[in-house]
Amino acid sequence: MLSIDAVSAIPASGGRTLPRFALVLVAILLCATPDMVRSQSVVGPAAAYVEAPTGPVPATAARWRLDEPGPRTIRVAFGPAPEGEDSADFWAEARRAIDAWSAVPDPPLRFDLVPVTEDPDVEFRWIDRFPVSQAGATRRRLGTDGFIVHVTVVLARFHADGMPMGGEFRRLVALHEVGHVLGLPHSEHPADVMHPGNRNLEISPRDLRSLRVLYEQTRPPE
Repeated sequence: MLSIDAVSAIPASGGRTLPRFALVLVAILLCATPDMVRSQSVVGPAAAYVEAPTGPVPATAARWRLDEPGPRTIRVAFGPAPEGEDSADFWAEARRAIDAWSAVPDPPLRFDLVPVTEDPDVEFRWIDRFPVSQAGATRRRLGTDGFIVHVTVVLARFHADGMPMGGEFRRLVALHEVGHVLGLPHSEHPADVMHPGNRNLEISPRDLRSLRVLYEQTRPPE
């Protein structure tokens, strides 16, 4: 099996609320500053940030294989919480992010929570803080056919200045990273959850269209 890593990051702030942005280059994904993105979006964003079915899927996007009609079940596990913390409370924002993406119309995937010992397709882990100013990272492992076979999501507990991340900020990060779990690349528009410096607690219509376009090429007939 060919293993290809595609790691993405969302910048962390130096404070406790919404993020301050930094230019971050991680693997093949570039997280641009909001000012740069806004200057490029004067004419308005395209309907989706993934190419139509007749075009190529960008290298920064990937998909799970859909072998049957309807959503595919993906097994998700959360790693142990830090010592002294309740696991349900610690992972609550990540679970809310999963619930949000699961509630979209006609989802390509369905998430099934399993223990980490049961060979999950997606693993959530934590880190105290990243060595650079970021709050989350997603690593996709692809098979020889180019489809996703495993994903690891790492979420930070603390900002770069050592302050703990609040619940709302953690949900912003988790929403973005679960989008990468589904296969979505970064969006250049700040209204989308998949913008590298996400400030949105609601999945945008453009996020939804991009997800639909991404999987239109792989859905088997009903």
